[in-house]
Amino acid sequence: MREVAIVMAGKAEVNMTEPVYKWEPATDVYKEKSIQAADVEAELNQRLEELSIPKLRAPASPEDHAPFGVRLFTWYYFGRAGICAIVLFILFGFPQSAPSVWLSDNISNFLKLPGSKSEEEARQKQIEKIAQEYAVPEDAVVDGKTNLNSETLHNLVAAYLFFNLGVATVVGFMWLFRYWKVRWVTMFYSGALIAKVLINIAGHAAAGVGLSVDSSQVPLLVVTLGFNGLIFLYLAYGYGVEEWFEHQS
Repeated sequence: MREVAIVMAGKAEVNMTEPVYKWEPATDVYKEKSIQAADVEAELNQRLEELSIPKLRAPASPEDHAPFGVRLFTWYYFGRAGICAIVLFILFGFPQSAPSVWLSDNISNFLKLPGSKSEEEARQKQIEKIAQEYAVPEDAVVDGKTNLNSETLHNLVAAYLFFNLGVATVVGFMWLFRYWKVRWVTMFYSGALIAKVLINIAGHAAAGVGLSVDSSQVPLLVVTLGFNGLIFLYLAYGYGVEEWFEHQS
């Protein structure tokens, strides 16, 4: 019995022995496959990163991240083109309607086209002013009315609207797609307008002559100069404007 117990104890010791894990060094094929898998994973991560960067940095459309003033210019010209298109549709779609006649008359008066009421009134005032300066009798003053009829005025207004529509559309797309020349042209126009008015004022002051504009038009002149000055300063020194046009897509 004692021998059996010793044998059983020996078997228990043998059974309780922990298994030994025999590690074999990796073969060259295994190493090569590991390197290829790592390269594929790195390339995949790089491509995912490249695809995600444009979505974060590049604007979805040309004007998404534009400065506020640039967007304002852009949609001003598009709105102007849209208004011209609507007015042209009314003038040609319903030429004899009351809205069409009203629009034609008011636009011609605003533009002071030959034959419009505003142009006739301005011409009459000019003739009366000349007659007073040279002491011309009232019966000798000739009426300065033109012979343009309503149809001719209608066509002139339509031509002006067509021209304005084309220019506004082109300039709007130039602002939309960051065409750098439109910035400089706008700055030049605003600066030239201010310089012209100031030179005229200085010239009249040096000659001892007052302003050639009516006193009622002085507030409008001041507002125009101030507005163009703000445009010039904004396009020249506005935050993000120069960078927006330099990094054009």
